[in-house]
Amino acid sequence: MKKTGLFAVFLLLVLTACTAQQKLNQRGMTYLVGPKLNNIVYNDSVFRGSNEFKHLFFRTGNSRLIGYYEKHQANKIAGQVCGIVGAVGILVGINQLSGSDKGLGWALIGGGFAASVTGGYFTMTAQKHLVMAVTLFNSQYNRSAAGIGVSRQSAGLVYNF
Repeated sequence: MKKTGLFAVFLLLVLTACTAQQKLNQRGMTYLVGPKLNNIVYNDSVFRGSNEFKHLFFRTGNSRLIGYYEKHQANKIAGQVCGIVGAVGILVGINQLSGSDKGLGWALIGGGFAASVTGGYFTMTAQKHLVMAVTLFNSQYNRSAAGIGVSRQSAGLVYNF
């Protein structure tokens, strides 16, 4: 009974810390972590993938921002390559286990697992660099601005702070 109570309290603490949705930054850029593509929401537009990120970051001309983007790309590609090499190593290792050379099979499985873990590390590092780029962008380019809009029937003043 005591274990059940402790488990229930632990589960309650974990569930209260979880959120179902990510808040969007109204005045800046928001990085959305997704299972398939990285997404950035900026000025009510969704930017997906490296071509759109390149357009978004290179137009600033900021070398640190471009450096974070390039590190993101390099780590993302290295992570994907390591992941593929790891998957192939595991599959070939499993195939070798059914044959006569079990030592080579286990070595390939271990090496494939290590390559897959390394690929996951590179992928997480790539996401970290993209988060750092978004944070830098928000800190340097998130300024207050005033705008005037005029149409035939009305005029308006917009102030973003």
